[in-house]
Amino acid sequence: MTRPFSRTADVTAAAALLRDHPDYRVLERLPKPFDNLPDDLPEGGRRIAILDVETEGLDPTTDAIIELAMMHVAVDQNGCVIGHSKPKSWRQDPCRPLKPEIVELTGLTDDDLAGQVLDEKIILRTLERCHIVVAHNARFDVAFVDRQFPTTATMPWACSCFEIPWATFGHSCRKLEHLLVDHGAFFDGHRAEIDVWALFQLLQLPTRLVDGVDNETKERTYLQCLLQSSDDGAVRVRAKGAPYEAKDLLKARGYSWDPNRKVWWKDVPMDDFFTEKAAFAQAELPEPIGSQLDAVNRHRF
Repeated sequence: MTRPFSRTADVTAAAALLRDHPDYRVLERLPKPFDNLPDDLPEGGRRIAILDVETEGLDPTTDAIIELAMMHVAVDQNGCVIGHSKPKSWRQDPCRPLKPEIVELTGLTDDDLAGQVLDEKIILRTLERCHIVVAHNARFDVAFVDRQFPTTATMPWACSCFEIPWATFGHSCRKLEHLLVDHGAFFDGHRAEIDVWALFQLLQLPTRLVDGVDNETKERTYLQCLLQSSDDGAVRVRAKGAPYEAKDLLKARGYSWDPNRKVWWKDVPMDDFFTEKAAFAQAELPEPIGSQLDAVNRHRF
């Protein structure tokens, strides 16, 4: 008789065997959420809200949030996680039928949302306790959150999608599920609560970063890298006056087209602005315009 397969022993051994073989990759399901939030912070510690919204469309001026999920993370002065809550989600009825593509994308239906309202008191109470909000594509989330909760319009935000140099770390795609696969993990998305937990798990993973001061390679978590980026600020570089023929050069340098302002732009660390100016001069392009950004205006500007 065949011996039953034991997940705790045989599966673990089999996974380890495959993981060590160059022809295989092993993916592990993320752990289930759990609560471990401390009441107090050490000196210099911070509280972080990791947040994600699902919406009925892409326009924050007309479309509503249909689901908001958030978890509360505590870190010490070095950005190391010392505790966290479980993610919690709330739904909101937009009082109109969802588009079929939104139902397919989010898994939410009109029946799921019927009569639902966001618990604004609990959401705002958590946000008010936190020093910064983190989202994976913060520019999208912050626009909807600011409209729903006007009192949060001066809160700092950090973007794990664009503030972490994923390409520098060897990752060609910034999508959350792809980044986790690159790190040997998977999760069952796409729902706000699950995405929040998945992002938290990703941000705790270590990476190696070359220190620009002493040129030493140091191990830091992605969360530490993100908090450092947020604290340092950035410069938004706009290629004002650049001719159409320069579009391929600008794309190659990581610039994006802003259809509203009709200009190519990208955010760079403070020190890199001078590198961009030199590159424009070498390409005989008009000198770019730089605007200083901090965590409050970076994803609203």
